[in-house]
Formats: sequence, C-alpha cells, structure tokens
Amino acid sequence: MHALWVFVTDCGASAVTLPLALLTLIYLAAMAGRRAALCWLLAVGAAAIAIGLLKLAFGACGPMAGAIVSPSGHTAMSTAIYGSFAVLASRRLWRHCRAAVHVATAVAIAAIGVSRIVLHQHNLAEVAVGWAVGAGATALFAVALRQTAASVPPLRWLIIGGAALTALLHGTQWPIEPAVHGIAFALRLALPGCR
Repeated sequence: MHALWVFVTDCGASAVTLPLALLTLIYLAAMAGRRAALCWLLAVGAAAIAIGLLKLAFGACGPMAGAIVSPSGHTAMSTAIYGSFAVLASRRLWRHCRAAVHVATAVAIAAIGVSRIVLHQHNLAEVAVGWAVGAGATALFAVALRQTAASVPPLRWLIIGGAALTALLHGTQWPIEPAVHGIAFALRLALPGCR
C-alpha cells in the first residue's frame, strides 16, 4: 500500500506538475491564442506565487495558525493544474460528460492530498491550505477563461503529450522544497520578529 501512496504523491510532484503546466501554456499559446494562454499563466502563476509565499512565511516565522508549518505545495499545484485542465477539457465536452471529468479530477486531487498525509509529509491543515490555494487558482482560471471567451482547441495531442511527459518524469524529484526551506531559514535569521 505504501508504494501506491508514493505513486499517487509523485503525480503531484513539481517535476511532473510544472512541466505539465508549461506544456499546456505552450499548447494554448500555439493552438488557442494569447487569451487562453494568459488565463492559464495567470491561474497557475497565482497558485505558485501564493503557495511559495505561504511556505516562506510559515517557514520563516514558524507556525502562525496552530499546526501549519509548511502548506502543501504538491496539493496546491496539483489542484491548480489538474483542476484548471479539467475546466479547460470540460469546455469541449457535452454537458453530461463534464460532471464525470470534474468528479474524476476531484478524486485524483483528493488522493494526492491524502497521500501527503499518509506519507507523513504534511498534516490535514497543511493539505487544506494547499487545496484552498489550488481551488482559488482553478476558480480564477474558470472565470478568466469565461470572460475572455477564448476558444479551446482540441486537446487530444496535449493529453497524449502530457501523458508521455508524466510517464517520463514520474518519480523524479526536483530540489524546490529544500531551496524554499533554505530561503525561509535565511529570512528567519534576517527578520527580528521571526526568531
């Protein structure tokens, strides 16, 4: 069972989610135009900045809300990227298929969050913060995409490319978390109120 949870959690690793986000951005820019690409960049960028700042704040100044030490970046970025992709994909589907896409995506996102708890990487409060950040980014994407009335191209090649990229990078770890902890430690030393 441990191997299954590791497999699930690796689907939310930055080595998978960030290349998927970049691939989607490039695909949208090439196939759908600047509006759709900007909506994607706004949502995913907002999630990355928000979770990064929260990790730095909590890492530098310690727990400010009880049990939260380091909000879950896996959960935040998975929710933002997979959730926004579901919004994108569902715009090309018949109404009765949209619910199935949203439910399947919600289950996958929930599994990634739960995997962080099961593997003792985060607690429920930290995962909840990640879900909130990611859900906010997904809502931002949905609203921005609707307001710009951007067209959504066929996603078949993006899905195939994303699946290949995921298979290639799954299990790879990037040193983002240690870098964030290092910056947070430096901030702790530099900021008098955070010691």
